[in-house]
Amino acid sequence: MTPELRAFRTVELEAGACVIADLHLDVGPSGAEPREFLEFLARVRGRPRLVILGDLFDAWIGPAQMELAAARRVVEALRALVDSGTALEIVHGNRDFLLERRFEAASGARVHPHGFVAELEGGARALFVHGDEFCTLDRGYQRLKRVLRSRPMLWAAPRLPRALALGVARRLRRASVSALAVKPSEEKQQQRAAVGQWAAASGCSVVVCGHAHELRDESVGAPGGVAARWIVLDAFGGRRDLLEVGSGGRLSLASSAAGPAAP
Repeated sequence: MTPELRAFRTVELEAGACVIADLHLDVGPSGAEPREFLEFLARVRGRPRLVILGDLFDAWIGPAQMELAAARRVVEALRALVDSGTALEIVHGNRDFLLERRFEAASGARVHPHGFVAELEGGARALFVHGDEFCTLDRGYQRLKRVLRSRPMLWAAPRLPRALALGVARRLRRASVSALAVKPSEEKQQQRAAVGQWAAASGCSVVVCGHAHELRDESVGAPGGVAARWIVLDAFGGRRDLLEVGSGGRLSLASSAAGPAAP
C-alpha cells in the first residue's frame, strides 16, 4: 500500500528544525505532569520548527480530552511554543489519530493526518510519516486501522461521552498489548520493501518515521533501483530520539535529553 500523495502537504523544513516521535504522554484523568517533555519544549524555543511524528499522546479521544488537566497543560505548553515563533507540525499516530481542528486551534499546531513531504535546503525531498504504514504483514492491524479511521468512526468518536470514550480507549490499548504479545515478530516489523515503495511513490530520497521505538539509519532499495535513506527515531527518551536539520539539508541524530544543540 502506497500513499495517496494528494493528501500530503509540502512543508519547507529549515535548518534548525527538530523532529521527535512516540512520546506516549498520559493525559488521562490520572496523568502525571510530563516534566521531561515540558523541559524539552523550553529548550527548543527559538528553533524555526518542531515536528512530532505521531503518538504524542498515549490515547486521545477527541476534543473532550482537552477538558482534563493533564491534557490542558500540554496543549497550553504547545501553544506557548508556537506563540514564541516556533512552527509546530504533528503527524497522526496510531494512538492519537483523533487530533483534529479544535486541537489545532487550541495548540497552534498544524496536524497532518497521513504525513507530509519536506523540502530541504539543497533540493532534497524527505517523507515524514508515523511508520505504522510500513507494517504491511500485519494485515489484521491494517484492516482495523482502516475501520477506525473511516469517516463514520471519525465522526462518531469525538461525540461519545467522555467517560465512555476513555473506557473504549483503555480497552483498545489492552487489546493492542495482548495482540502484539502473540503476533510473530516478522508480522509486527516495519517492512523494508514498503519503505522503498513509499519513497519511490513520493519522489523522496529520505523517509523518516517512528512507531517501532527502535533506532534505524540505513539505506533501502526503491523501485527503479534508486536507494533511499530510512531513519526510524527512538521513542522519546531513547538514546537517539531527536533528528536535527542542519545547513544544506543535512540530517543528524541526537538525544533530546542532551540537546538540541544551539542553533
